[in-house]
Amino acid sequence: MSAYVICAECGARIRSDREHCLRCGEPLRGLEPPAPPLPLHEALGVSELTFRALSVVASLIVGAGLVWLWQARPQPEIDEIAQPLNPTGVPRKISPPPPSDADPFTAASPSPPSAPAGTSLDARRDGGGAFAAGDFASARDFYQTAVDRNPNDAEAHNNLGQALERLGRVADAVTHFERAVALVPDKWAYRFNLAHGVGAAGQWDRAITEYREAVRLFPADYATQYNLALALYKRGDPSAAVPEFEKAIALAPSEPSFHFSLGMTFEKLGRMSEAVREYRRFLEMDPLSPDAAKLNTHIEALTAAQIQGRGSSLAPRP
Repeated sequence: MSAYVICAECGARIRSDREHCLRCGEPLRGLEPPAPPLPLHEALGVSELTFRALSVVASLIVGAGLVWLWQARPQPEIDEIAQPLNPTGVPRKISPPPPSDADPFTAASPSPPSAPAGTSLDARRDGGGAFAAGDFASARDFYQTAVDRNPNDAEAHNNLGQALERLGRVADAVTHFERAVALVPDKWAYRFNLAHGVGAAGQWDRAITEYREAVRLFPADYATQYNLALALYKRGDPSAAVPEFEKAIALAPSEPSFHFSLGMTFEKLGRMSEAVREYRRFLEMDPLSPDAAKLNTHIEALTAAQIQGRGSSLAPRP
């Protein structure tokens, strides 16, 4: 299958051969190498010979200034109790003061543990770095720290849920997605992640409800629309899935995989000519797909079945 990259602007998963994000339209970073920087003399608008001459003059001026500063420096006063030099460069350990006579237990009493440094925002930032690096276990720990520091931090709950889901702890992830939605009900990302989480748990009725709410909050997002259609298909309602897949295609007409999914849904309904049409559109848009040969064979089988009047579905299982 094609390689994918993550859009730096909205987080969408986009094929690496595309120039712009299908969700937000921003250009994908890193497609073209940056132009080499201009030589310094060209940037300053002078010739190379002039630039070298100026560099020599500037070096002489700086050198003369350093000599003058050295000669004019204040001389240190004699310190009669100065410590010997430490040639190793290792800081010396300062002996602790003796315990007070009035408190014979001072030496044996441990000092109280210091409070954890940082804020919920600090932990979220560290968690984001670990998550981006694929270290989901460390990301989980950082986000858990953020939640502990501020139980009402909706973003920390949402991010912790994502890390937990990547680690296969779907039920725990859903708990934190629910908390994020309870704290900020009208944020699209929290609804989307909750819908995805309950869908991963096989709760398709609830996933459909949450995806519909996410679509209401962000109707132009093709990924939300596609996931709603897929949830309907997974629930066993291909008739309801068809118009939702068609909406996803309207939002992202250059995405070939949407046509494949719509074709699979038509085939599930026994609408073979429409299934073949969508499969062929997929191949036209992605002729180098690793599944192209297999899908061509499948199209031939569907066409032969139509000719013979059998019309039996050969659709892959969802």
